[in-house]
Amino acid sequence: MSVAEFPATFAPTTTTAPAATAATVDRPRRTHLERAAQGAVAGSAAAVPPITALHLSATDPIEPSGWTISDYVVSLPHGTLLFALTTGALAVGAAALAHGLGSVPGTRGIRVLLQIWAAALVVAAVFPTNLRGTPQDVSSNIHLYAGAVVFAALPIAGWRLARWLRRTGGAGDPARPPAAALSAVALLAGGLSAALIANRLPGVLGLPDLMLPPGILQRVAGAAQIALLAMSAIALLRAGRRAGAVISR
Repeated sequence: MSVAEFPATFAPTTTTAPAATAATVDRPRRTHLERAAQGAVAGSAAAVPPITALHLSATDPIEPSGWTISDYVVSLPHGTLLFALTTGALAVGAAALAHGLGSVPGTRGIRVLLQIWAAALVVAAVFPTNLRGTPQDVSSNIHLYAGAVVFAALPIAGWRLARWLRRTGGAGDPARPPAAALSAVALLAGGLSAALIANRLPGVLGLPDLMLPPGILQRVAGAAQIALLAMSAIALLRAGRRAGAVISR
């Protein structure tokens, strides 16, 4: 696919009136996706202040290396609310991006993964973990599995989106630089998520946990998730705008 054809990949599958010019047809099609991508960026940005406030409110004996974010949520005042604000902002951003891709051919799998990620975020917020030192219950188990889905789903979605962007154009296509950057972020987030899940899995199976500090690992992996959602949206914005700039020359 050539640079000039790139914006057409953002078009709905429905046909348009023959009299409409390419510029007239492409502009609203790109605007729909751009608005959704901008919503995802806004959701990523809105997720940062609440989770930052959660950590700033922590006092002894709470410490970030051994205590996970979920431990903070159930142990600190307003922790549940702050966590809900963060997960809600991310879920809305992911849902917006999935909706924006709804009319774009070849993105169904990406949309499903984004929707799964958004749903898992909501479930993790609705079902908190147990207090440290208390037995696990139904809520904590649901929270645990929802968290695993959260950390697994988005890196796969980001990687698939990067592949889709690369497939929409050939060498020199404006989609390729954003796709390369997105691939790097998705691989980084995926590696951190894999390490986090592998670190927790032995404990789930009744075996000794690995030696990686779970709190630090989860926070780094969580930050990568926020960055990945933002980068996915930015990659779509940059690819569409660069293609538009090339066409307008």
